[in-house]
Amino acid sequence: MGQAALFHRRIDGSLSRPHSSGQPPAELRLLTEVLDTLQDPVAVTEPPTEGSPPRLLYANQAFLRLCPNDVRPDRATIANDVLAESLAESHRHQGVYTADVVCPTANTMRAVLRLRSEPVCDETGRIIRRIAVFHDATTERNLEEALRRNERLASIGLLGAAIAHEINNPAGSALLAAETGLRLLDTPGASDRLRVCFKNIVASMDRCGKIVRTLLRYSRQEPTERQACRLNDVVEQAVELARPYAESRCAQLHLTLDPNLPLAPMNPLEIELVLINLIRNAAEAGGREGVKISIHTTFTDQHVKAAITDDGCGMNEEQLAHVFEFLYTTRRQVGGSGIGLGIAQGIVQAHAGRIQVHSRPDNGTTVIVELPIT
Repeated sequence: MGQAALFHRRIDGSLSRPHSSGQPPAELRLLTEVLDTLQDPVAVTEPPTEGSPPRLLYANQAFLRLCPNDVRPDRATIANDVLAESLAESHRHQGVYTADVVCPTANTMRAVLRLRSEPVCDETGRIIRRIAVFHDATTERNLEEALRRNERLASIGLLGAAIAHEINNPAGSALLAAETGLRLLDTPGASDRLRVCFKNIVASMDRCGKIVRTLLRYSRQEPTERQACRLNDVVEQAVELARPYAESRCAQLHLTLDPNLPLAPMNPLEIELVLINLIRNAAEAGGREGVKISIHTTFTDQHVKAAITDDGCGMNEEQLAHVFEFLYTTRRQVGGSGIGLGIAQGIVQAHAGRIQVHSRPDNGTTVIVELPIT
């Protein structure tokens, strides 16, 4: 006789009624003993009637230990509200039902039980009972929560590094404007130049604030406000902001923009951050002679694209495999942080787009950013 048949014979009666022959058969006693050795609580229930909990047909010893004062063989009911409700909820579903059940225990701790309930049907397909197995997932849940706490702490560190990485340019621009303004304070007729310096400081600090808010939203995975934008405008702004850094590394920038680009929904500041990072990376790919960097835009029926190509040192296959990993960099000895490309990928993916990197050693690198038109 198969295990399922034995189990069905066992649950045809109440918890306490003996077998019709006076003693249960040896196979059934063996099956019951096996189930009682399981550490996972097992219960078999009939569908509940209106206003009543499910009727308990079978419970192994582990289940009885969960609520020793609530389940009695002569009653076949469950007084424990949490267990009764979870079993009742399982009967409201047609297929396999799974849920996490938080259950108080005798030592005032709270156990997390992972419930899996399987239906048992008759010949017509009607569910006549359910077999529920509760797995103690308390330790797993505690480990998951500890892991999440560690991930949050790590993300705080990454966020701090990312903010420092991104606000370096506007903060440097503000500092330069402030130093220039101080030198002009006592210069006659310098009011117009001072006004330019002050405007630069205000604009740079405003940009720093926007960058911080953007990265905070990104770290919390919050949706960002998007509007229909011309990618060409965003590319031009990014090139102008990245130009001083590129020229300081002897990089030459060449811009080719498709004038027929359609509008695309985006957060222009976020995409601007992506492009600035890519241009900075391209500028760093050359030696003392510098590199040539080409930025061009194009589009398809579904996407607008920006491609940044340099003729620098390129990357090998191993470097390409890690290119989007946070904190991975081949330039740590000269100040590389390994932050920029990870942020860029996250922002582009949040826009439902994609970012591709093509590179070969000594043959330069091309990075393509694709954003959906709709």
